[in-house]
Amino acid sequence: MMPPAETLPDSIRHRLNELGIEDAKIDWSIAGDLTADGDLGERWLVLADGRLLVISPADSRPAVDLSLSRITRVTAESLVGCGALEATVDGRTVEVIRYTNAVAADFTRAARRLEALVKQESPPKEAPDETRRRCPRCRRRLEQGTNVCPACLSKAQVLRRLWPYTARHWRKAVFIGALMLLGEAAGLTQPYLYKIAVDRALAPEGEVPLPGTRIGLLGWIVLAWLGLQLLSTAISVVRGRLSAWLGARISFEIRANVHTHLQRLSLAYFDKRQVGAVMARVTQDTGALHDFLVEGVQYFIVSVLQLVGIGVVIFWLNWQLALLVLVPAPIMILMSRLIWRRLWRIFRRFWHSWSRLNSVLNSVLSGVRVVKAFGQEDREIRRFDDRNVALFETAVRAERLWATYFPMLTTVTMMGSFLVWYVGGRSVIAGTMSLGSLMAYLAYLWRFYGPLQMLSRITDWLSRSLTATERIFEILDARPEIADARDAVELPAMRGEVAFENLTFGYDEHKAVLHDINVRVTPGEMIGLAGHSGAGKSTLINLLCRFYEPNQGRVTIDGIDLRKIRLEDLRRQTGVVLQDPFLFSGSIAENIAYARPESSREEIIRAAVAANAHEFIMKQPDGYDTEVGERGQRLSTGERQRIAIARAILHNPRMLILDEATASVDTETDKQIQDALAHLVRNRTTFAIAHRLSTLRNANRLIILEQGKQAETGTHEELMAKADGVYRKLVDLQTEMSRIAAVGG
Repeated sequence: MMPPAETLPDSIRHRLNELGIEDAKIDWSIAGDLTADGDLGERWLVLADGRLLVISPADSRPAVDLSLSRITRVTAESLVGCGALEATVDGRTVEVIRYTNAVAADFTRAARRLEALVKQESPPKEAPDETRRRCPRCRRRLEQGTNVCPACLSKAQVLRRLWPYTARHWRKAVFIGALMLLGEAAGLTQPYLYKIAVDRALAPEGEVPLPGTRIGLLGWIVLAWLGLQLLSTAISVVRGRLSAWLGARISFEIRANVHTHLQRLSLAYFDKRQVGAVMARVTQDTGALHDFLVEGVQYFIVSVLQLVGIGVVIFWLNWQLALLVLVPAPIMILMSRLIWRRLWRIFRRFWHSWSRLNSVLNSVLSGVRVVKAFGQEDREIRRFDDRNVALFETAVRAERLWATYFPMLTTVTMMGSFLVWYVGGRSVIAGTMSLGSLMAYLAYLWRFYGPLQMLSRITDWLSRSLTATERIFEILDARPEIADARDAVELPAMRGEVAFENLTFGYDEHKAVLHDINVRVTPGEMIGLAGHSGAGKSTLINLLCRFYEPNQGRVTIDGIDLRKIRLEDLRRQTGVVLQDPFLFSGSIAENIAYARPESSREEIIRAAVAANAHEFIMKQPDGYDTEVGERGQRLSTGERQRIAIARAILHNPRMLILDEATASVDTETDKQIQDALAHLVRNRTTFAIAHRLSTLRNANRLIILEQGKQAETGTHEELMAKADGVYRKLVDLQTEMSRIAAVGG
């Protein structure tokens, strides 16, 4: 949610003032990113003086102007590819503003705030993470999944944090710096040879008494040119190879540190972020850093050295001409910055248009059966054409801008050479300057303007790369919420006695999912967990695995608080079989042995036999060496499930967790899995969540959860004996649904 009017742009504030709304009357505002036509553009939702308004910089009047007293309800609706804030006014629904999914969370919170306001209730408490979508200093919108603001980024601080990675290889860094200096010295010497060649070797007949001397001098000068060029080439090759190694090595170390740190972070960290955003930090951001370290740093340092070196030389040769060289420099710098900034903005739109086009194409090709089944080919063609036209228009704008500004920049660059030619030429004619000095000066001139243009571009490159680097460090700065306590105790042999004591938990502290759960489980007991979807069954399991910490109460194993047990000991003695088992890309044998990679082939086969998986594995083309494909997609759901059970059997845990292990399989496969589970649960403390309640008959006790509370506890027979019990109603409902399905089939 946005703070009050100080965050509004002047154009919006001016429009509101014209409507008689002073800054003091503005309660809050929030920026949308879609126009009324559905195109990308800025629109503002403003609450001011008891009115809800929608206005954009181009509007003379608000697009929406509603009295808050007439609004009875406010909701944020999800649409295809975007969202809309809707208000119920005098019994009818009014669409207030549309926005992209990038800011959907902001408008969802805005809807909750407005809903509370119209009902005259206190605004809902927001989790801390939800309020950090804008930079606290400049109020710019932050990229999703990060709190790094490019505008407020301290580049010096990021470079200081990069220094330890460079310091490990300081010898190579110093050697590269020495090569840069040597290379620039060789480069600066070559234009000066023009002066010697013209003034001495190519001088008029009277200046050098012996013709042979002139020819010999010319030969030496050419050899010197050749030698300097070969030296510059060799230095450039060696420097480039060393820089490539150093940049790639630093990127490698940072990428490895980021991945290692991600493995140590808690599940709560990933719950709050999209997988794609986290992957972008490890791949795209480290890639941007790599490119800059390998190429950008070299260009930046070399350009600075060239500017300083050439600046000194041209002032030494002729300070009057040097001042003329600097005349177009400010114009060039200003134009370069303007060009690259505008190009960057347009190319951001260009890549956004590309992503929208790819999104449409991906959805159409993925759902081609649905498109054809409903005869919507023409509709999808029109949708693709709309995105294609937007991409075409953005590409044309970028290319036209480049085609317009680049020749202008070249002309400004030529202005300096025109001045030098004219003023320097007059000096040569007057005899106050030699022709060789003028030729050398012109050669230095072209070497001076190139880095000047490049430096502006490299500065923007540096800014983007350091922003990406700071986002990488943001991950490295994240601290695991679940970690071993300083006084953590070892638990080498777990007995399996589990207790939930006054347990209360919510993924957001202000919104509890479980309320005051109290359960005690004896070693080897099988506990069934049942209840409606969202009742808190999986949450209870997550706490048992210590993926999260309780807000109140505690979980104990063998009488020890779970927070005091070493994570390594807990995870080593806990096995999990999920509803949708995840298999890694690799062979069947590798997936079964995932928890114990050192297992022998005989142990793997025994586990597969116990899981009723050996028979179907042997029917595969390569048996246990058969590749399962990405996420195990080459196998059926039941086959993946049995491999997951074999993995758990081989892991040989003291505590077992079965989370809907047979929910997505047919009856025959269910029977095979149940037989496998019978081997698995023997002599182990087991917690089972089951979709088919009939599979919980063998549980020693059942715990029935309803809306996060412990509704019932008892055996299957005891709970079925309660005519109005929650479990009895669940069983009766499932039985009725099975009967309807059988009749319909």
